Amino acid sequence: MGRGVPAHVHAEAILSALLEARPAGLTINQLMAATERTRAQVHTGLAHLRMVAAAKGLPPVTWDKTWGYRMLDDAPEVWIGYERAFFESVHHRVENFIAGILLPHQKKKPDDPYIRTVMAQMGAIESNLE
Repeated sequence: MGRGVPAHVHAEAILSALLEARPAGLTINQLMAATERTRAQVHTGLAHLRMVAAAKGLPPVTWDKTWGYRMLDDAPEVWIGYERAFFESVHHRVENFIAGILLPHQKKKPDDPYIRTVMAQMGAIESNLE
């Protein structure tokens, strides 16, 4: 597959491979082999597929260590597990950003209206992620 292929072309190939493998999933290497695409092209296709899946009435694309990437029609426990893992990851990144970047800024410039606003916003984001 050459360069410059649109993301939707990669997404269609990935969709076909994932639907064929159902209910099992495919690892990134298996997706690369099944679609004859590079790792970057598979990631591009997955990103596009995730963006358009709901509009096409498709189930979400999930990933886990055991099954790899998969699309299951009626598996809310899988969807919820993936969503929780995603939010835990984002929450961890937000906590690290606050501790490593924002708190030192706040200590240096406690009266800075910008940092007060950002800290309030990040606190709200962090509480929502919990």
